[in-house]
Amino acid sequence: MEEHRERARRVLTFGEPLVVFVPDRPGKLHQVRGFHAACAGAELNTAVGIARLEVPVAYLAKVGDDPFGEQIRRALREEGVEDRLVTVSHRFPTGIYFKQWSGLDGRTEVFYYRNQSAMAQEGFPTELAEEDLQAGDIGWVHGTGITWMIGDPARAASDALVEAAARASATVSFDINVRLKLAPADAWRALLAHMAPKSGWLFIGDSEAELLLGTSRGTDVWTALRDMGFAGEGVIVKRGAEGAEWLSEEGALQVPAWPVSNVVDAVGAGDGFNAGFIAGRMKGWSVADALRLAALVGACAVTAEGDYDGYPTWREAMSYLEGQGGVER
Repeated sequence: MEEHRERARRVLTFGEPLVVFVPDRPGKLHQVRGFHAACAGAELNTAVGIARLEVPVAYLAKVGDDPFGEQIRRALREEGVEDRLVTVSHRFPTGIYFKQWSGLDGRTEVFYYRNQSAMAQEGFPTELAEEDLQAGDIGWVHGTGITWMIGDPARAASDALVEAAARASATVSFDINVRLKLAPADAWRALLAHMAPKSGWLFIGDSEAELLLGTSRGTDVWTALRDMGFAGEGVIVKRGAEGAEWLSEEGALQVPAWPVSNVVDAVGAGDGFNAGFIAGRMKGWSVADALRLAALVGACAVTAEGDYDGYPTWREAMSYLEGQGGVER
């Protein structure tokens, strides 16, 4: 797969960064005594995945003036993600959440503490990002529905940024990324209808499609989103272990999932999928090849505890894609 990039335009992701507390063993949180702190957040995860695949990427967000905000800034720089657009609130803290592994199947549950966070309460400034868009420095803008749902200031900022991207003819991708702890299904359905006409690429999981559209069947999903005003390049339905499906005017394309022998934690897999797809497209790859890369990054994500710890580097990804063996860890 050859790259066809005419200029090094950046990707911009935007959304709330969080610090996640990962337990040192399975069990209910009240039974666990040890945790380690890591950085997370859907759009941060995607930015890290894109950077590891050697595509220039910047991240737009707001953090608190606290140790967790500093941890996030340091992690972004260590991963090669531009943090110039990350601002600091002196009134509200950085959001956090806890993971819990419990039950017969050791499933992952998450508990958020974010409603008083800097992003939820103050949103984020978009002026510098809008200048970068106007200058042609940003070619792709990616966000998720979470950012619209954490608070009115963040919703207003998100809409302003998407409008600026449209004026600059930058590609806009949107992952609905439903979190029912943030809002009920009707609110997510309204957001999907709001963003469908504004998106060039739209990502939705099969269970999300069932919840919001009443179906996950490809042709029906395409019809429903077209009825909402979607007129972009394509819709990607993520189907977990069954892979993914690209829906467009030309029809549908199925891409299988990469087999994984040891699933540790599925959180971050969808964000990694998005990273692989965006990186592939930014490199000039076909949609089919970009989807193969997306499926690979999503599969790697579930092999590690941290949200993005399992994401591959460019060398590791190419090793898999070219059939040169596995990734050594």
